[in-house]
Amino acid sequence: MPVTRWIGAEALLAGLKRVNVFCGGYGSGKTEVAVNFALHLSEEGRKVRIADLDIVNPYFRSREVRAALRARGIEVLVPEERLVNADLPIVSPEVKGALESGDQSVVLDLGGDPAGARVMASLSGGWEDGDYDGLLVVNSRRPFTGTADAVVKVIADIEAASGMRIGKLVVNSHLIDQTDRAVIEEGIRLAEEATGSSAATIAFVAVERRTLEDFDAEGCGYPVMVLDRMMLKPWENVGSPGSDRFRH
Repeated sequence: MPVTRWIGAEALLAGLKRVNVFCGGYGSGKTEVAVNFALHLSEEGRKVRIADLDIVNPYFRSREVRAALRARGIEVLVPEERLVNADLPIVSPEVKGALESGDQSVVLDLGGDPAGARVMASLSGGWEDGDYDGLLVVNSRRPFTGTADAVVKVIADIEAASGMRIGKLVVNSHLIDQTDRAVIEEGIRLAEEATGSSAATIAFVAVERRTLEDFDAEGCGYPVMVLDRMMLKPWENVGSPGSDRFRH
C-alpha cells in the first residue's frame, strides 16, 4: 500500500511554482518541512534540487541529511566538502545555475531572520517573479511567531532584507514529541489571523505522521503534508520516529 505523503493537496501540487523558498526562525521546523517537501516531490517523479542557504543556524540544516537525499535522487547543493559545516555566508555557484535552469524543481532552505534572508539579495534576478513562492514556516509555539502581529512583522522584515515576496504560510506548530491536535489547530488559527492582516495565504499544514490519528486532516480545510522526521538529534537512533524511512 502506498505511504500517504499528502492529503487534499491536488490543487496545491498542480499549481506549484518551480522554485520554492522556505524560511523560518529557529525552532519553526523550517528545515524539516523543506526536506520533506523535496522528498515528497521526488517520490512523485519530479526532478528536484535542494539548496541549503541557512547561514544563521549551525544545527539541523538540510546539508546534514544530504546522503539520504542524494540516495533518493535529489541533487543537494551545499558548499564544498571542506566548508560544509562552516557557519559562513557561502552560496554555492550551482545555486544560481539551478535557479536559472527551468528543467527541475528547486527547494531553497533559507535562514529565517533578516540576517539569514539577506543571502537572497545576491540571488535576486535568478528567476521570474511568477516562477517562485516564498513560504514562511510558522510555529505558534515560538515567541517570534507567537501572535499574528509577530508573523506579519517577520514577513515584512524578511521581505525587506531579501527583496523576495513571502506570499504563503506553512503551518508547522509543534512541540516535537508533545505535539497534539490542539497545538496544530492553534497554529492554523494563528495563520488564519495573520493572513487576515497580510497578503499571504496558507499553503499547507505540516503534520507529523504519528499525529494523523489524532488530527482530522481531511476536514481541516487546507492541504496537509505528512511529515516524517529527518532532522534527528545526535542521540536519537535508527529506531526513532521517522528514522526508519531512510534506513530500510
